[in-house]
Amino acid sequence: MYDFDSIIDRTATEALKWHFPPSCRSSEYKDVIAMWIADLDMASPPEVVAAITERAAHPVYGYSSKPESFFQAYIDWMRERYNVRVDRSWLSFSPGIVPAIATAIRAFTERGDGIAITPPVYHPFKHLIEDNGRLAVEAPLVVRDGRYEFDLDALDAACARSKILVLCSPHNPVGRVWTTEELAAVVDIADRRDVIVISDEIHADLVYAPHAHVPMTGFDERLQRRLVACWAPSKTFNIAGLQASYITIPDERLRAAYDRETAASGVGTPNCLAIAAAEAAYGKGGPWLQELLPYLRGNYEYLCSTLAARAPALKVYPCEGTFLAWIDFCGAGLSADVGPEIIDRAGLWLDAGARFGTGGEGFARLNFGCPRPVLEEAVQRLIKAFG
Repeated sequence: MYDFDSIIDRTATEALKWHFPPSCRSSEYKDVIAMWIADLDMASPPEVVAAITERAAHPVYGYSSKPESFFQAYIDWMRERYNVRVDRSWLSFSPGIVPAIATAIRAFTERGDGIAITPPVYHPFKHLIEDNGRLAVEAPLVVRDGRYEFDLDALDAACARSKILVLCSPHNPVGRVWTTEELAAVVDIADRRDVIVISDEIHADLVYAPHAHVPMTGFDERLQRRLVACWAPSKTFNIAGLQASYITIPDERLRAAYDRETAASGVGTPNCLAIAAAEAAYGKGGPWLQELLPYLRGNYEYLCSTLAARAPALKVYPCEGTFLAWIDFCGAGLSADVGPEIIDRAGLWLDAGARFGTGGEGFARLNFGCPRPVLEEAVQRLIKAFG
């Protein structure tokens, strides 16, 4: 029903993904393919486009309120899709999850405090911590039997020196969807070490069976008094540029501190188009998502099988969620920051693994959320360069 194969030219739309810096030049390829930043190169659901078009038809784009229907759309989504109850009083607004994490860092910690992260992990986490004068305390993931896992001893030690744990669930960039047992172990540590958990769950809806995302909201009663759960329709429905997120903080004391810091930061009303888009996405976008997921999974399987057969030096790690493949280029002789060499040899702009911190050297993150013909061309370039 939905067309995910059509190639949409984004180069004249101020799209960050396709805004090439001078360093993005290839000695062989005239046209570099952008597969780095995590947004899709497919059209958003037609219901979302229609809602934005209808709102844009009104010629006044002044300040927006935060209508109850905006919050109710998320509450209904969580109830219907995850069987999770979200109370309206728990919710705060943020234009994005990155600014929400920064707000929480300032609200709950002081300069010099430790904040635990699990690299390789979404690189803004560390930047936000350090830019706000806090200390990033690392508990690097470990690979066991070809699959990333928490190092629980290292995580416990990191949380002993921290006031916050920033959790990435599903994990970006390694594509893990944490199990109930793994998350229970994290909660045990957080409770014992008395740390606040900021849970970035922006990729929660992009999970492939038999894996299932476990929302931290309502997961464990001990966690609810120390939880900041960050959700948004942006990755799911490809509306990141509209900037609207839902921040769930069940504990009244934490929520009051977060809201005070939000006010002090001057974060005001949402984008007027974002309200219409979010309501349409959560209210009507389910069928679109149900068709998108198998398409994305097909992309990932094509990437894995073709590289395994024709460029076996490149190791693609299991992707249980997100539309981001984590690829080890060490077998092809690359190390440290692989980005420039991949651009030069393959004409592909990937996110260099070194950006994601400890354990990312020699890796790259490839966004396979694109039309299949684009992915096929990208894979052929990898084969030619590294096969």
